[in-house]
Amino acid sequence: MMLETFVPGWIAGLMGLACIITGVVLAVTAEEFAAWPTWGRTLLAVGIIVGSAISLLIWLKCFAVEFWQRSFTLKAEINTQAPLNAPEQGAEGVAITELRPGGRAEISGRRCDVRCEDGFAPSGSRLRVSGSEPGNLLVRLIA
Repeated sequence: MMLETFVPGWIAGLMGLACIITGVVLAVTAEEFAAWPTWGRTLLAVGIIVGSAISLLIWLKCFAVEFWQRSFTLKAEINTQAPLNAPEQGAEGVAITELRPGGRAEISGRRCDVRCEDGFAPSGSRLRVSGSEPGNLLVRLIA
């Protein structure tokens, strides 16, 4: 069943499950264990199931999940704070392009990427900064 970590498609997992079930059936019905009491064979079958489950959980926790997480997970952090010289909230400016809702505007003498919270704004309309998001300033139309 541990092979299923590397070979997807349920084939290896189903074969592993079939092996565990076969081991349990043989522990209960095999002639070699005929001298064992019933509780001993039952305990052996339960031990096979519990041992398989524990070893599979340890495998998944210690190797499979950690290995794939290290391989495919990005752990870098992205700084989402506004740039230091970005216009402050409440600053006013003019739309350079049409905002549908994104576009460019000149605010406090700087050209900025903006997103209009009102949806659409024609070029040349007056705007006020209402906030910021990663990569854009949020603006509203001034009536």
